[in-house]
Amino acid sequence: MQEDSVTRNAAFAFAAKMVGAVLTAALTIFLGRNLSEQAYGAFAFALSVGMLVSLVSDLSISSSAQRFVSERRDDLEGAADVVRISLRAKVLLAFATSAALFAVAVPLCDVFGVPEAVWAVRGVAVSACSETLFLFVLATFVSLARIRYNALIAFCESAVEVSASVVLVLLGAGAGGAAFGRAIGYAVGLVVGLVLLGRLLGSLRRAPQARRPNAVTREQILRYAAPLIAVDVAFRLFESIDVLLIAAILGSAEKVAAFELPMRLAAFLDYPVAAISSAVAPRLARGSSGPDVRTFVAALRLTTIIQLVWVAPLLVWPETIIHLLFGDKFPEAPGVLRALVPFVVLAGIAQLVTVSVNYLGEGRRRVPIAIAMVTINVVIDVTLLPTLGVVAAAIGTSVAYIVWVPSHILILNRSAGVPIRPVVVTTLRGLVAAGAMSAVLLALGTGDLPLWRILAGAVAGPLAYAAALVVTRELRRQDARDLQDLLRRRRGPAVP
Repeated sequence: MQEDSVTRNAAFAFAAKMVGAVLTAALTIFLGRNLSEQAYGAFAFALSVGMLVSLVSDLSISSSAQRFVSERRDDLEGAADVVRISLRAKVLLAFATSAALFAVAVPLCDVFGVPEAVWAVRGVAVSACSETLFLFVLATFVSLARIRYNALIAFCESAVEVSASVVLVLLGAGAGGAAFGRAIGYAVGLVVGLVLLGRLLGSLRRAPQARRPNAVTREQILRYAAPLIAVDVAFRLFESIDVLLIAAILGSAEKVAAFELPMRLAAFLDYPVAAISSAVAPRLARGSSGPDVRTFVAALRLTTIIQLVWVAPLLVWPETIIHLLFGDKFPEAPGVLRALVPFVVLAGIAQLVTVSVNYLGEGRRRVPIAIAMVTINVVIDVTLLPTLGVVAAAIGTSVAYIVWVPSHILILNRSAGVPIRPVVVTTLRGLVAAGAMSAVLLALGTGDLPLWRILAGAVAGPLAYAAALVVTRELRRQDARDLQDLLRRRRGPAVP
């Protein structure tokens, strides 16, 4: 069986991401409109706690396994050995950590002053067990360059999660219902994923093949996972610390909701480029063909252009966006969304560059960067939250990413020879294009706009952005042909 080309992998990754994005966006809008500010804040608090707990349920085993699976994607038996070893360890960790979180839900919520979040935390505890294994399965298909399976898995998980959550919330279960709906979705998605993975790799319960020269050992997986633990600790702390500090310093579930809703909206805006990352990042692994730098550079340029298109609407129309999606329940949310502009742009680029460093085998070099990122965020939050409110958390998040992403590009430059100048040039030209798009949106007005102006901006704004890219010569006719040639390439021999 031959691995899929970059084109097919990117297409299937895009399909998987967009299926999840559309359904999850619909669920987020539903929850934002149907849960009270306090209930949504309780749900957001539970998700942040679950993010921290997921660290213990994984211990970076997934990140380490991705590297070894990717290096063996031309040898499915060797890849199966890696998956079996990793999966056994993850199952034990997942069950233990989920049970512990369920047990301490009451005192944990009391400490942070959000007692209304107890059942939401318990629901997240149940979902965390399935979620960590579900994400491991998705990552395995990415590492094997067979992302076509992920589209079906993502659809099953998202469809069930949305359906279960909507029903439970409408029945009056509140934040707890949203959390348990999430648990049901991940459980179904995991079952589907394990079935498909078993069909590709064979039985996942059979012992690893003995004396195979290219089979990885548990010690090798854990050894590479060790430095990645520090990165995962820092990153998961980074993803949850804002909500925890808002709850601790401002003491309000409503404030948590005002921050978390824009953050969840921002997360949807990097889904298209996440598809590119899933298809390209594994090709920087030092396998038999070596790092594919040319494809990576083309993907990085495309990713930068796509992400910069969000600058104008988030800067000029944050009030319009929040009012259209969630109504007037969250008056502080537009300011948060505007402050998240640098984060949104860089988060999409991070989807590609950070994972690529792992595949390159340079995970240890990410540790000091991760520590710096979290430190910057915490210092800004603690200093500014009492005076600026929830907007301070968004500022801290954006500043931290300004350190996080360029640092990874430097690692790729030094370890794989990824050139920096083209990235800088593309960024500058993209900012010029974003300025042109901003001018168009400003001309249509700001604030609570009528629908026809919003639709006009949705058409005229991107056209102005694309026109500016052509004028600055960032987009040329040759680009389409070059990119098409790159995406048609396959790496590695056929797998019997």
